[in-house]
Amino acid sequence: MPQKARAAALRGALTQRLREGALKIVDALPLEGVKTKGLRDMLDRLGVEGKAVIVDHEPADTLVLSGRNLPGVKVVADTHLTAYEVLDCRHLVISQEALDKLEERLTPPATGGVR
Repeated sequence: MPQKARAAALRGALTQRLREGALKIVDALPLEGVKTKGLRDMLDRLGVEGKAVIVDHEPADTLVLSGRNLPGVKVVADTHLTAYEVLDCRHLVISQEALDKLEERLTPPATGGVR
């Protein structure tokens, strides 16, 4: 699939999740050590239940290791996020840094006027 088409599909999926209210933006995703309970508590405070995708710019090992023990929770880097993952979950939790990087990557280039 062409890169522009993948970017357009991801933009559309993110827009749909935003309209549905399923997109949660957090300042950071800090975890004290590899604690599944710590991640579960954080998700509970955010009101995240069921299938969720957690997106961070460069997910820390503590986040990845804690997330893999929770059924229905997937931790991905913003560079590996796909439209399918966005649409296949009930909640999308994304860090502000990851959102900024996604915005840079997905913003279509401005087309100049006719010369």
